[in-house]
Amino acid sequence: MAACEGRHAHGTCCEQHKRSAALPEVPTTAEAGFIDAEYPFWIGMFLPARTPRTIVDKLQSEVAKALATPSVRSKLAALGVDSLTMSPSKLDTFVRKQMAADAALAK
Repeated sequence: MAACEGRHAHGTCCEQHKRSAALPEVPTTAEAGFIDAEYPFWIGMFLPARTPRTIVDKLQSEVAKALATPSVRSKLAALGVDSLTMSPSKLDTFVRKQMAADAALAK
């Protein structure tokens, strides 16, 4: 990202559903004409399968609060990261979809 900001490199597209707040002039892959090219960078938090639901929900709530604080948001923005929080069930759906896409890509 620093290379793009310093004009040492030119960003051709970013892999997101919407433009990056850090590089708003760089189009998404879809805007650049690569409709089916989707391979986003993401980070998720995972717990053992039998973790009590109350603990899962509390951890998700606290992480969402932390990601919403101005200090964390500004640090992530400086790295070009647009944070997105998901419920545990939405993350599960997302991970399963991503695994299917990765498996198809590997074939």
